[in-house]
Amino acid sequence: YELRRISADHVVLEMGAWKGRSTVVLAETAQYVVSVDIHRGIEEIGAEDSLPDYLAAVRDLPNVAIVVADFAGFLPLLAPGFDVVYVDGAHDADSVRRDTMLAQPLARKVIAFHDWDFPAVRDTVTSLMGNPTRVVGSIAVYGDA
Repeated sequence: YELRRISADHVVLEMGAWKGRSTVVLAETAQYVVSVDIHRGIEEIGAEDSLPDYLAAVRDLPNVAIVVADFAGFLPLLAPGFDVVYVDGAHDADSVRRDTMLAQPLARKVIAFHDWDFPAVRDTVTSLMGNPTRVVGSIAVYGDA
């Protein structure tokens, strides 16, 4: 519900999509979603390439741009102007730090982080951005839509 709420009528950048579940939820209420993921799997759980499942879930959504790319290579090419940036990347401290630094200049209103219950995510983001505006389930939200 929180993803639907923060994305309502907004332009959203999704950093990390795995199999597309969050992409579908964001697209339900967003004006437009730019979804970026390299789709190489998730090492922590031994998951393989997620691209086939992701494409099956999102390819017919008219308000989603599918970008298969590494965050560090692609995001610097984007202009600031996303109302909401939703970060759901790797969960180690170095990756979280990198993703946060990439996300901050792109977001106009809200940055939300998934997997807030992972200590490396919570501790790293808090050290960079302070305490979130609110936490709903496993999502921490900074700012307000």
